[in-house]
Amino acid sequence: MDTVPVYHGAITREAGERLLLAAGTDGSYLLRDSESIPGVYCLCVLHQGYVYTYRVSQTETGSWSAECPGRKFFRTG
Repeated sequence: MDTVPVYHGAITREAGERLLLAAGTDGSYLLRDSESIPGVYCLCVLHQGYVYTYRVSQTETGSWSAECPGRKFFRTG
């Protein structure tokens, strides 16, 4: 993941939100490590002044999936 330009590592949710709000452009996004679940990433996206966060993890088969609380958002394989 370190080679992905939008990956910011182990920054906090608050730090990620500050970065995106400072960018101020809808569609700005970043990836960061989840603070609560080891091995899971968070995709944070700015839209109309609000930062939406989705958990992103790799499945047992090697595909990636993103979730918002309680439902599957998308899956690629």
